[in-house]
Amino acid sequence: MLPQIHKILYATDLSDPAKHALSYALSIAKQYQADLMLLHVIPDWARNISLSSGLDFATIYNEDAWLKIKDDVLRVSMKHAKERIESTYKNYKQELEAAGIATSVHVQTGHPVKTILQFANQADLIVMGTYGHSKLGSIFAGSVAQGVISKSTKPVLVVHLEKDGTEAPL
Repeated sequence: MLPQIHKILYATDLSDPAKHALSYALSIAKQYQADLMLLHVIPDWARNISLSSGLDFATIYNEDAWLKIKDDVLRVSMKHAKERIESTYKNYKQELEAAGIATSVHVQTGHPVKTILQFANQADLIVMGTYGHSKLGSIFAGSVAQGVISKSTKPVLVVHLEKDGTEAPL
């Protein structure tokens, strides 16, 4: 018996390879009439900066001020990430919903691999791009795709950016 795909998790870091992978996630969702969850994980930048710099910003700024700075930056970052995801797939949202395919956008903060794997518990397939992080992101996160592939109990479709650096038309 062939596996059933009812829900697809599309994990994005908002890079060009991730946009390229979106076209595959959309195509598979349409073919299988599968619901599509779009997920972006914002790494804990404050913790990473503190660790890499060796500074305890909560002590430097006082804990209340540091928490406010972190909360403000996180809130703005999450809002912008959600807007970018929605604008990337907005041309397809209506078509997908007309075909009875539910879509949902999720922006979370935390460790990218762990968060993707938590969301994967709700999915039958994970779709993501490779070479996806910006230079700054790769310093903090390493290879998210490799981490997901090695730890996932669900099938993972990893889509590479085309050799000439172009992406699939959206």
